[in-house]
Amino acid sequence: MNEVSAEKITKALVEIIAEERRQQGLTYEQLADRAGIHRTTIALWERQERTPTVQLALQMAAALNIPLSRLLAKAEAACDPNRSTGATNARRLKPEFFRNETKLQALCSVNHQSLRDAIENCYQTLDLIDSELAQRSSPPISKLVELANLSSMIGNLLSAGLVEHSNGAYSRNAPHTFPDLLPKISGQAGVELKTALETNKPKGHLPKAGIHLTFRYVLCNREGRFVRGKAKRGDTAFIWEIKAGRLRTSDYDVSNTAGDSGKTAVIKTAVFNAMPLVYFDPALLPYAESKEGRYPGFN
Repeated sequence: MNEVSAEKITKALVEIIAEERRQQGLTYEQLADRAGIHRTTIALWERQERTPTVQLALQMAAALNIPLSRLLAKAEAACDPNRSTGATNARRLKPEFFRNETKLQALCSVNHQSLRDAIENCYQTLDLIDSELAQRSSPPISKLVELANLSSMIGNLLSAGLVEHSNGAYSRNAPHTFPDLLPKISGQAGVELKTALETNKPKGHLPKAGIHLTFRYVLCNREGRFVRGKAKRGDTAFIWEIKAGRLRTSDYDVSNTAGDSGKTAVIKTAVFNAMPLVYFDPALLPYAESKEGRYPGFN
């Protein structure tokens, strides 16, 4: 790496730390207290008047609860177009999109920050895959696999991310085994993850009782612009909604029609709408908005 590249990465690292500080709703003083450094140091960094040392960068990363290696990877991706498609920077998980954290934590050992970290991990992995495919003049992963398989892939990445950011509360279960997240804390229950595209309700092959986290996503362009309609789908996955709830087997509609690949258990509409909403990005709403700008299940 030459000096110019190192200078660019350092600048990008400072910008990413500043963005993380803002997204977590922290002031200079609050982040400085967490990191054990003077608040003016952070201000000088963000104004590009001082360069952080490795030790101070480590302290800042720890204060943000994000590994420095991940922050550096973001900085490298921002500086080198050959390493990233740039989609991650467009996926802004704004603090105001998260809600009902108390209800979420009453169900499981997951909070808004662990959700945010898991989603970012998922996005970064998908972007790395697309970056490698682009270098081979191949379409992105969303154009190479069936959408059902893409949903499954996103679910697996989110599951791995939640385990990584659960502070040891969960481990991953074997593939295709209920529940997806196994509890490592006495008295805690496992968690099942379901992923679906756009307005589709999350489903499985069998009705499964227990705690569920449901993720729905849309396909946007690389800049995060979403347009409703199958013919207008982009190639980049963005999570638009997350819900949490405890389900019973009676909360599913089960079908076994000729068009299904075996039995299909879909969460009942009324039950799904009543599940607490823990993340919602209104700009990516795949429903036609009502006069109030709401959609089924907004709570």
